[in-house]
Amino acid sequence: NPAVAVIGSEPFEDGVVKVLTAIEAGGLGNVRVWADDVRPMLRVLPNASLARVFILFPDPWPKRRHVKRRLIQPALVAELARVMRPGAELRFATDIGDYARTALLAVYANGSFDWTAARPVDWRHRPEDWPATRYEQKAVREGRRCYFFSFRRSLLGDANSR
Repeated sequence: NPAVAVIGSEPFEDGVVKVLTAIEAGGLGNVRVWADDVRPMLRVLPNASLARVFILFPDPWPKRRHVKRRLIQPALVAELARVMRPGAELRFATDIGDYARTALLAVYANGSFDWTAARPVDWRHRPEDWPATRYEQKAVREGRRCYFFSFRRSLLGDANSR
């Protein structure tokens, strides 16, 4: 949608090159790329400035000793709560069951987001309006279940005001 400003974050050079090539080929003037970890960028964004955030198949850091490196952590969820406007949507997808559980717990514990799932099918299948990724396609090829979570930023303000 050319009327919507899009900011993408990708810490890996190959991914940045691919997305910049696609942006140029598509003549997309509304897309910007942050070629680094998203956390420093979030820290400088104004409060309530984002309407939608996608975190699709981030590095799962599957080894137990590396779990602390996962993107979805309480500190990131708190920063997302700050930069997302009330009513904004947070979308998260992974093919790692343990990551799905810990991400769900981190978002729930923050208190600033409501999980929008009404029934299991809401998070077991990719909604039609979600972009497919090559990591999802790889997971499906390899027989892994994917998890698709959608949360709505609470209209009541931040978790600290409750």
